[in-house]
Amino acid sequence: MSPHSPPLSSRPAGSLFIRGGRIIDPASGRDEIGDILVTDGRIAESTAAPRDASMPVIDAQGLIVAPGLIDMHVHLR
Repeated sequence: MSPHSPPLSSRPAGSLFIRGGRIIDPASGRDEIGDILVTDGRIAESTAAPRDASMPVIDAQGLIVAPGLIDMHVHLR
């Protein structure tokens, strides 16, 4: 992502390419370095390259890409 890109939360829904992250998915047993294409907030496919040059790209080298994590530690009173 370039330093001049708007924050992800302010972008309209579309496609996003995540490159070179460690993909961990316990549901499928996946634990590998790879690339992911996200379309309209959903994983579309694992792919080798973004589909077009205008697509935002996140360099995830050295980072973990995983399903959402939730901290279930709560205090109910």
